[in-house]
Amino acid sequence: FGPHLCGDSLDVHNGEVLTGSWRPKDQLQIFDLGSGELIKNISWDGGLFKSRVPVSLYASQFSKLSADMYIAGGSGSNEVKIFDRATHTPFCTISDLNRACLSLDFSNQNSMFAAGCADGCVRLMNITKI
Repeated sequence: FGPHLCGDSLDVHNGEVLTGSWRPKDQLQIFDLGSGELIKNISWDGGLFKSRVPVSLYASQFSKLSADMYIAGGSGSNEVKIFDRATHTPFCTISDLNRACLSLDFSNQNSMFAAGCADGCVRLMNITKI
């Protein structure tokens, strides 16, 4: 089986496809565009940021300039995470959102992103990678 896409959770960069699936396991994956083969299952709970409940993703995107990071968000845990592309681990988590994150978009300079949530709010956030 492949990804279960529900929303804006498909992005392509340099022959790789990032998918965010609406399911409680193996939600975030990278595939090879040419062959369709799975390259990497990304652990949502990798690193220091553990979720209280599983997330089901509605949105995922590679950063626009260098694609050195990617972002994903969804329902269940109602959170957004930003991942380092080299290590595939999250370096930032926005948790305890009132409702699910339905849409995400990086700014063209990668210094900000917008998160559209089911509570009717669009959150604009700066990104500082330490």
